[in-house]
Amino acid sequence: MNILAPLGAYSEVEMLAENGANEFYCGITPTEWIDRYSPGVWLNRRNPYAGFPSFQELKKAVEASHSYGIPVFVTLNAPYYIDDQYPLLLDLVKYCSREIGVDAFIISDIGLMTAVKEQIPDAKIHVSSLAASMNEGSIELYKEIGVDRIVLPRSVQLDEITALKKAAGEIEIEVFLLNDGCVYEESFCMTTHNRVSAFCSQIQWDYQYFSANGNKQIKDLEKDKLDAQINDYREYVWFVNDCGGKVANDGLPLGPCGLCALPKLKEAGVDSLKIVGREGAAYRKIASVQMVKAVIAKMELTKNQSKVIEACKEIRNQPQFCESGLMCYYR
Repeated sequence: MNILAPLGAYSEVEMLAENGANEFYCGITPTEWIDRYSPGVWLNRRNPYAGFPSFQELKKAVEASHSYGIPVFVTLNAPYYIDDQYPLLLDLVKYCSREIGVDAFIISDIGLMTAVKEQIPDAKIHVSSLAASMNEGSIELYKEIGVDRIVLPRSVQLDEITALKKAAGEIEIEVFLLNDGCVYEESFCMTTHNRVSAFCSQIQWDYQYFSANGNKQIKDLEKDKLDAQINDYREYVWFVNDCGGKVANDGLPLGPCGLCALPKLKEAGVDSLKIVGREGAAYRKIASVQMVKAVIAKMELTKNQSKVIEACKEIRNQPQFCESGLMCYYR
């Protein structure tokens, strides 16, 4: 299983590569796109200024990554694009692939996938989690298009991953492993996870309750139950959004985690383990890579899954969070 790490700058290549990253993914938003469509129109599902600032910087990072034998994937994963945007997108794919050496493109818009396969057949496509590959029918669809990898959505669970990998055959399967969760089903969301003011990331809303029957008062017991549900939701959102964006006392990043599931993910035949956080601090990225690398090393020493899980909890060093189950990608 490869460790797929987020890359935000050329300066991050060496430290992530030396600590165990096997693959990189990143974003870029050319000034031509911003000038034509404004910063508010996504090229990829992040702030336009969150990726590489120029093709020159991207090329430096790709060359450095390739010197380690590490491939680089570029995100073009807005939920959809309009026809007017396709020529610029296809030019970007062609240039990044043939001139810069980008190894694959992470795409969610099925129209762009087919256009890339028709016009730039040598470009590799990774189906974004935003494309909602949740069942065998979707896997068959992307097989017909000729994709090289499918990124499964965060909500897909272990038994489903096993079935989907079997259906995928030679197509690689990538799954989420660390950081940045999603409260609902991100594949059908038109905003970014953790975006300021998005309902899914808010835990401080004030609620008022009204009966469906306007003449009926809500009983105190009913209100208490509703309050308890809201508090449960707030707790869950706090965990999903990286435990309030905090780190542990030992500096390790908090938030959604699938480390304990690594033995089962390996059994399922998963090809790539995704660490989330293109916009994250460099230390967060390196600590995440080190945690995954440490668990994989433990797996190589023992086939006992219980011992691997114990090692995961020791590495995380947050037993109270692990026991809650609310920080788990795969429960």
